[in-house]
Amino acid sequence: QLVFFGLSNQLVVSFKEENTVAFKHLFLKGYSGADEDDYSCSIYTQQDAYDSIFYVINQYRHLKNISLGTLGYEHEESGLKICKQQYKKGTMLPSNDTLNID
Repeated sequence: QLVFFGLSNQLVVSFKEENTVAFKHLFLKGYSGADEDDYSCSIYTQQDAYDSIFYVINQYRHLKNISLGTLGYEHEESGLKICKQQYKKGTMLPSNDTLNID
């Protein structure tokens, strides 16, 4: 029974790791997978943030057409809903890592 548990657990771990790599390839702009352990996604400007978000949305919209496996979304019409809230005023105090949002 211990062997069966170990094999079952190993299958779950492999599934998670393989799907994580697949999602990185599908949704992270510029992801090559060359240095898997050292990869980090850095955003330096507002335009970089917008480009990354729009890339994810576009990839998600075309997921059924570009994915090799059984990845997709359930609803044919919308599938993805973006919620956006804007705040009037926000201040950050770097000295004590405090963020105040109105």
